Amino acid sequence: MEIFIEAKSTFYKALEEIINRAHENGTISQKEIYDILTKYNCNFPVIEDRIFARNHSYQKNIYVLKPHESKTYRLRINTKIEPYVTNLEIMWLKLIMSSRYANLFLDSSTIEKIKKLKTPNVLPIDMNIIVPKNYSKILLREDIKILAPKLRIISKSILEKRILRYTYTARNRQVFKDTIGIPVKIQYSLKDDMFYAIFYSPLHKTFAKCIIQNIDEIKPEEGNFDREQVLKEYEIYLKNAKSKQPIIIEVMNTRNALEKAFCMFSSFEKSARYLKEKNRHEIRIYYYDFEEAEIISRILYLGKNVVVTEPQHIRENIISRVKEALKVYCNNYIV
Repeated sequence: MEIFIEAKSTFYKALEEIINRAHENGTISQKEIYDILTKYNCNFPVIEDRIFARNHSYQKNIYVLKPHESKTYRLRINTKIEPYVTNLEIMWLKLIMSSRYANLFLDSSTIEKIKKLKTPNVLPIDMNIIVPKNYSKILLREDIKILAPKLRIISKSILEKRILRYTYTARNRQVFKDTIGIPVKIQYSLKDDMFYAIFYSPLHKTFAKCIIQNIDEIKPEEGNFDREQVLKEYEIYLKNAKSKQPIIIEVMNTRNALEKAFCMFSSFEKSARYLKEKNRHEIRIYYYDFEEAEIISRILYLGKNVVVTEPQHIRENIISRVKEALKVYCNNYIV
């Protein structure tokens, strides 16, 4: 019955939680059952009748519970529901094994279990037909064997509330040696396939976003700090850094420009509407001041199918960038 297929039914999840909680605790109260059914939006009279066996004709249907004491129930069969995966989920698990990052987040025993999973009547996916083109043109991707230890040290320091000392090389090749920082969080950019770490500097009382592959000589540093206070300061920092005015662009729906725009700004808070009189889509992009250069870069990537309407300083910045590019293009153009 499809009602028991996890991928197709929320009732399966409700029943699974009821059974497993009853198995774990020995009994389950009527209130707990009601709460679980409500949680999964399954609190319909017909389902409640079948769960609580209120009708004799339901006794041999799907009931797994039997009355125990006042307003409590026990399982008819003393067993829990073990987790399982569907063929589609198995395909997805095998697909992520092709990622160079799989070893960063899964231990070797888990990876071996996934490799042994079998998908009957399903052809394997040939990863050679997938050609990623979103890698950074400025930075080469670091070998995963070099990246992994850095990522583990940073993630462990976040969990254990440790201070780190490290050397960082910025994009402009400026080197910051023996920097002291408190790791706040790790971010991953799908756009350029890179990991970033956000550090709080106790010395400068500010935050910095660092490319993890540009971090070297990283090691724990002695010292104590209040992590909750650091996180509060981070939230205040973000609040103060939020731009007071969104960047407004108009996108012409030609050459897949609209799809590209939504893809390019997928990580930003935004709103959109259709301008019928112009046959264009208006997108408002809300951002932090330190993201301005990144947004301008993405707008330029979209080319002539996008027009920036506000704010004025962003318009002027883009016009200036385009003029500089035209000078280089015109001076080097050969017919």
